[in-house]
Amino acid sequence: MEIEGKIITVMESWPLQLTVQGQTALYDVVLRSDTQITQKGSVLDPGSLRPDLSVRISGQVSSSNPLAVNAQVIEVLQ
Repeated sequence: MEIEGKIITVMESWPLQLTVQGQTALYDVVLRSDTQITQKGSVLDPGSLRPDLSVRISGQVSSSNPLAVNAQVIEVLQ
């Protein structure tokens, strides 16, 4: 699944969790230890994710919740 939207909240637990406002819904996004975070080809640290950033997220939808995603790749669009 691919989501494009804006980060609304960052929960600084482990694993790191985000709430992302997509075009049609709010998504709960969980980062894995191997989630790749990039911006313009550069690798970013998970600590650089913050509210109001526009992102594109690719990942697996949870089998128990269609609005929950385990992120494989997060691309910061700003």
